Amino acid sequence: MKRQTAVFVIIFLIVSFKLYAESQNDRPLQFRAALIVENDVEVKSRLTGVIEKIFVQRGSHVNIDYPLAQLKNDDLALEVQKALATKKETEAEFQRAKSLQDQQLLSQSDFDSKKLAYEKASADADLAKVNYEKSIIKAPFSGVVVERYAKIGQRVVEDDNISLFRITAMEPLLARLFVPEEQLNGVSIGGKAEFVANLDTTRRFSAKVKWISDVIDAASGTAAVLVEIAPGQGKGFLKPGLSGLVYLWPTSPLAAKTSP
Repeated sequence: MKRQTAVFVIIFLIVSFKLYAESQNDRPLQFRAALIVENDVEVKSRLTGVIEKIFVQRGSHVNIDYPLAQLKNDDLALEVQKALATKKETEAEFQRAKSLQDQQLLSQSDFDSKKLAYEKASADADLAKVNYEKSIIKAPFSGVVVERYAKIGQRVVEDDNISLFRITAMEPLLARLFVPEEQLNGVSIGGKAEFVANLDTTRRFSAKVKWISDVIDAASGTAAVLVEIAPGQGKGFLKPGLSGLVYLWPTSPLAAKTSP
């Protein structure tokens, strides 16, 4: 009887320990972090000129290639017209030369001369269009105008280190974590995560592990991990810089990594 009782106690302890271990494995890892975005840039001019128009203000929401400002470009517009007219003229001459050559009424050297003239005119027209496009400063991606430094009448210089606008993308929102190496086996790409902002701890936002660094920092014994908030969540509430807690649920052993 005592022996049976002892066996029962051992079995009970083994089962209890297993259940406890499983419950511990189901508990999420917890990290403090602030939300960040990958796209946050200072927009500068690619052309020397004077700012004539400004189309946005601080807080404006813009799509990719939306015009932010425009330099005085009347001369550039005329250059485009002139280049297109020259291109049209040389194209007509090239087509006539091609017809004459087909009839063997034009020498190869004369034909090549007309062809080169047309190709040069085409390149000049393309260059004139590019310079005109540079005079219109556009948003490099969709986001929000966080800062507007540009002023009407301001002279800007090509490739000068003078910022005119700061554009910040609002999505995707990310959190960079530093996971101790002993916990990495429980973290994998696509693993479940959640974000809870300090501003309102009653709201939880689903997320997933996007990237795990291949390198462990020797000094801290941690590896960088990026967690991405699910798209479309918390609009008007979640913002870059918002701090809170990130929960990671342990999954299978470390999965294949991808670059951020």
